[in-house]
Amino acid sequence: MRIALIADTHLSARSPECVANWHAARRAIERMAPDLTINLGDITLDGQTHPEELEFAVQLVRQWPTAMLCVPGNHDIGDASGELPLDRRLLARYGQLFGPDRWVRRSGPWLLLGLNAQLFGSASVEEEALWSWIDEQADLAGLHARTVLFLHRPLLRPTPNEFTRKGRYVANAARERLLTGALSRTLRMVVSGHTHQYLDLTADGVRHVWMPSSGFIIPDHMQTRFGEKVVGSGLLDLGGDEARFDLWCPDGMHRHEVNKLLAFQEAAADRSTGAAS
Repeated sequence: MRIALIADTHLSARSPECVANWHAARRAIERMAPDLTINLGDITLDGQTHPEELEFAVQLVRQWPTAMLCVPGNHDIGDASGELPLDRRLLARYGQLFGPDRWVRRSGPWLLLGLNAQLFGSASVEEEALWSWIDEQADLAGLHARTVLFLHRPLLRPTPNEFTRKGRYVANAARERLLTGALSRTLRMVVSGHTHQYLDLTADGVRHVWMPSSGFIIPDHMQTRFGEKVVGSGLLDLGGDEARFDLWCPDGMHRHEVNKLLAFQEAAADRSTGAAS
């Protein structure tokens, strides 16, 4: 099975740079003709505060050349992972437009699980339902499956002091449960977005791939560097016992910096005007 990957697209009428990069990825993926595309969240620029961006983004998703499965990011449904209460209104709106916030697909021995990372640490009934579903999928998979998780926030922390950082990763308790619980018998790979950096590391037999954003990078003076600060899309080939991953920057996709985006500069100008008045 050949799967195209895209993350942190940050689509909005306010971010024409990100929309242009989305179309560059679309043209490339159309040429590659994969079986499926998985969008790893932060589909919108700021859908949690600009709900109209969800409508804008879903129109572009519907024009995509393959079937697309999505998982939500914090910019789509808010920071619910213990930082703020779960916004059920936004979660419901996401489901109406993009489909379920969790899903399963099978291809031979490979089990693909899409998870809503924003629920982990939310102490909500939705989180409990998600854990029950994960345990059920692990039981159904059997011992000979090869499981890949797709979610917005990463599980892997590249350095020990990153365990204390809120907002960047799946909450610690949920991370341990995912890596050592019912799924651990078959877990082979975790693919995530959110960091706007590319990293590919294997820890305790599980390969962790951080997909970069297709939209923009965050410069070093604004964000600590752990991986490669690039823009791009990915291609994951699953066959037999092998998972092969390639990262590429399609023709026409530009390495924008977040502080130079039109929306960022307009927001900065508004803050400056407000401070002066």
